Amino acid sequence: MPLVLLLFFLASAAFPVLSQTIVPEGINDTFNLSCAKCRMRVDGVSLTHGQHALPMNVRKPVSMNLLLWRYYDNILGKQAYMAQKPFWTSAIQLIDEVPDDDLLSLHINLTWTDSLAREHRFYLVMAGLTKRHLSALPVITVTDPQDTYAPLRFSASVQIFHDRNVWETFEALEGIAMLEKFDPRTGSLTGSFDFVAQRVGMEKKGVFQSGWFSR
Repeated sequence: MPLVLLLFFLASAAFPVLSQTIVPEGINDTFNLSCAKCRMRVDGVSLTHGQHALPMNVRKPVSMNLLLWRYYDNILGKQAYMAQKPFWTSAIQLIDEVPDDDLLSLHINLTWTDSLAREHRFYLVMAGLTKRHLSALPVITVTDPQDTYAPLRFSASVQIFHDRNVWETFEALEGIAMLEKFDPRTGSLTGSFDFVAQRVGMEKKGVFQSGWFSR
């Protein structure tokens, strides 16, 4: 882990727990994602083949989700896919056909509700993983702005909404994410993250602390 990143997270651990959701620090904002009234919801999970530099909106996929199950649909007369294993016929999960050492990207879409009941969108990707990593958890991924295809790389994009039609977009500069549990069969997972991000179109930073998700 780069020295600057290590020093940042050591300093972050020493910050007092903030009762409010957003704390202005000059032109920068600090977001306590685990405040007392905050909630984090997992909206979607997609495991894709290859190493993706940027997180994906799983509702608008650009790659096949390897968590899907493939089966032969007798009515359609062709192969079909579904999120859950069909109980009425044989099927194979696409991840089972991927070699153990092929690079994968785990995309996680989240909705964070702050203490004022406003909803914000988080798009995460943990890239450069393999099936071997996923079978030997926990695994830690780190943001590397210099090498977008570094192994075990974390990236994030965030939309902070101030109103329905007014929002800020942040993209991660430095950060760390840990995947603690993951079951490809059910799509259940648990993990955590912290990162510093640059606001798109403005000289402003966002510090996102104590992110945690579970499904």
